[in-house]
Amino acid sequence: MIITMRKRVTYFPDNRGFTLIEMAIVLIIIGIIIGAVVKGKDLIRSAEQKKIYTKYLNGWRTGYANFYDRTGKRLGDFYDELASAEGQDGKADTDNGHDGNVSDIERKYLKTGDPLGTDFRGLDDVGLSAPSTNSGNCFEYTYTDKDGSGHTLSVAFKYDRKDKYNYMWIDGVPNELGMALDTMIDNEADGTSGDFLCYSESDTENQDWGKPSTEVSARWKMDF
Repeated sequence: MIITMRKRVTYFPDNRGFTLIEMAIVLIIIGIIIGAVVKGKDLIRSAEQKKIYTKYLNGWRTGYANFYDRTGKRLGDFYDELASAEGQDGKADTDNGHDGNVSDIERKYLKTGDPLGTDFRGLDDVGLSAPSTNSGNCFEYTYTDKDGSGHTLSVAFKYDRKDKYNYMWIDGVPNELGMALDTMIDNEADGTSGDFLCYSESDTENQDWGKPSTEVSARWKMDF
């Protein structure tokens, strides 16, 4: 007797793949999700830029103005190069001694005052508070750009001897943040005009805003 073995075959009624329409729908959904994530990051960064302007930099500007109201002197007015008297020439020169460099110690004096000085020098001396920051130093603020790179902004006050105006000097500013701040302050991102100006890192050359993540320095005129 011959026994015939038959292989059982299971048939699926519908064994087809995704259609082009289904794949297109999936891709659209993925695109929407990615777009939402990118948009969310942009909104977070925009909110951080506004916070830096309203809470931090404008906080220093307000402190500068209140310091003058209480003392009749400019915040950071350390040295009179003509009379060799401290704090008498009306020039906000955080660069004590005019050696061309602003040290962290000199920046710290904006809050605490020079312990060796007798004149009002810092915010603490007149009962004013420095702006809150996300850094260990009140004169610094850490900003993360769109590429995820960190930048440390440093604040000081200086005097332009050529055009004769006091200004807040903000060092370590990425161009993307500088343009945002310029728009908030001057209503346009033009680094060569208005009250908020773009300068080279050395604070010597006025220029237009450049590549987003490249660091420059910025000036915010403080004369009211």
